[in-house]
Amino acid sequence: MLAAGCGSSATTPKVAFVPVVTPTSTPATTTAPPAATTTRSTSTAATKTKASTTPRTTTKSVPTTSTATSTTPLPATPSGLTAATGYSSYDNCQGVCTGSVPSSLRRPLHLPSLGAGGSCPLSHVASAASFAGQAIGSGPVYAAQPSTLPVTGFTGSSWEGGPVTWVAAPSYVGPVLIRGGLVSGSGPVGFGEGNIPVDELQLLTASVKSSGEPSGAREWPSFTRVRSVPGCYAYQVDGTSFSEVIVFQATG
Repeated sequence: MLAAGCGSSATTPKVAFVPVVTPTSTPATTTAPPAATTTRSTSTAATKTKASTTPRTTTKSVPTTSTATSTTPLPATPSGLTAATGYSSYDNCQGVCTGSVPSSLRRPLHLPSLGAGGSCPLSHVASAASFAGQAIGSGPVYAAQPSTLPVTGFTGSSWEGGPVTWVAAPSYVGPVLIRGGLVSGSGPVGFGEGNIPVDELQLLTASVKSSGEPSGAREWPSFTRVRSVPGCYAYQVDGTSFSEVIVFQATG
C-alpha cells in the first residue's frame, strides 16, 4: 500500500503495501457510525479471521469545517444503505465537520460494462503521483488498494468490506465525491464501518497525515462495502476539475 496513504486494515491486502492507519472499531448494532477520535484501534468486527498488520506511525489532523454545501435535492439512497449527510458522514469526521460537497460534483454515474467474455475491466495498479507505493486510479485522487480487493464479513451486517485509503495528490485541493456500483450486475457500493454503510464518501480535509507524505497531499482511511462476492465493481470519483472511474474485483 502507499507508504503515505494506507488505510486501516481488517484484512491483509494481497499486495505489498502497509496500512498507515487503522480507522476501525467494532461495528455498532445500530445504524450510527462510530464517533471520530484521534486514535483508532484494530477492528474486531469481522466474522472471519483477519490477519493483523503493523500500522506506520501517523500524526492525525483534525478535519476542519467547510461551508461548501449542495444546493440541489440529493438522489434517492440505494436500497440497504444509509444516506450520507455531508462531510460529517465520513467516519473520521463525525462531530467535527459541517457542510457537504457542492452540487456540481453530482455528475451522472458513467460506470463501465463488463468486457468481452464477461471479464472485469480492472484498473491497472500503478504508482500514485508523489507517493511511494502503488494504488489504482488515474488521479489526482487514488484508491490505495489492489485491483482485486479481499473483503470479509462484519458482525451484524449483511455488507462485507475491505480497508481502502483514498489519497489526493498535492495538485488537487478541492472536495471529493466517491460513489460506486456493481459492474457485473445491479447493486451499489457502500462505505464506512457501520453495520449499515453510507451510500457515498464526501471528503475535504485530510483525516490523517503519514510520515513521508508529500507536502499538501491528503488521505482518508475508510472501508469499501459490498454485498455480492465475488463481483466486479467500480468507483466514480468526482472533483471540481475531473471525473474518473476505478474498477476493482471484490473477492472473499
